[in-house]
Amino acid sequence: MKKRRHQYFYWCRAGLRAERKKMRTAKLFEEYRGSILECVHSGMIVVVDEKGPVASLGDADFMCYYRSCSKPIQSLPVILRRLDEKYGLTEEETAMFSASHFGDAYHIRLLESIMEKTGLSEAQLIMRPIYPDREKERISLLKRGFPPRKLYHCCSGKHLGMMLLSRELGEEVEDYWRPESRTQEEILQVLSKMTDVPAGEIRMGLDGCGVPVYAVPFQKIAVSFLRLQCPDLIEDERLKEAVERNVGMIHKYPDTIAGENVICSILSKDPDILAKSGAAGVYAMGIKSRRIGIVAKVLDGTHDVYGQLARHILLRLGYDTAAVKEIERHYPDTIFNSNGQPAGERRAVFSFSGI
Repeated sequence: MKKRRHQYFYWCRAGLRAERKKMRTAKLFEEYRGSILECVHSGMIVVVDEKGPVASLGDADFMCYYRSCSKPIQSLPVILRRLDEKYGLTEEETAMFSASHFGDAYHIRLLESIMEKTGLSEAQLIMRPIYPDREKERISLLKRGFPPRKLYHCCSGKHLGMMLLSRELGEEVEDYWRPESRTQEEILQVLSKMTDVPAGEIRMGLDGCGVPVYAVPFQKIAVSFLRLQCPDLIEDERLKEAVERNVGMIHKYPDTIAGENVICSILSKDPDILAKSGAAGVYAMGIKSRRIGIVAKVLDGTHDVYGQLARHILLRLGYDTAAVKEIERHYPDTIFNSNGQPAGERRAVFSFSGI
């Protein structure tokens, strides 16, 4: 494990240059202000079924960090050890371990309840205090003179889950973030099973929230989301049961993993689909009825096109559901300025063949 602790520094120096040389991209979106092309977003998309890739744009095998797309997997060791049952957590509270929450009052109540039931403290979280991602919540707190908190961080639920696991494994709770810890090793082993990538070949970096983040060949992210939605493909019976329980809780309480009217929560209202965003342009989905997993990467790292990206991928796959239509209402192709005036549009310019 000491070797793994330092690996990401080597990979950041030596690996990135090699990855850039072989990386193939495709044009995904054009942005127009009036009639003039203003921005172009390029990236990659891979769709897999249980036999392998069925459609791809760009490089399907470049090493890609999951970022927060990994949260429904990082939370699985907690479910495997049934720590939710040990501490009497509700399904709604347990779903927060997979969340990139927007810091709504609803989320904070759930997180505070988790801490009360488990005896964990906010002070043990390693991230710095911030204000919520949700603008109205942030403005309300500032107007009332409330200070920032660690719980407002979008990753605080994930961290509480890791802290529980750390304590269960007999480690110092405050060390839950360390790459060499048993906590992170257990997460790594689960990720290996979900992707079929040997643990020694999974590459490690430091995520924005301070815990390890893992990179695998791009298409393997799609494989893991296929298995999250189709756990019958998982050979390990205990892991299969844990995935069924974990994803079932997310579908039962979809607003936990992001928030009301946020794309991941909108899509995950439908138990046929699981959707999760990550930082730096990564978006992943699994569709049970189609038995496919999907991953997309916007190479410039923007979050601005996530809604359109997910919707247009699904539409090009012939998947047009009520959830997809709801995304269009909240994330239209029209670009509005700060005064609410139409100023331009985003045009999806990619297509799949052979599907």
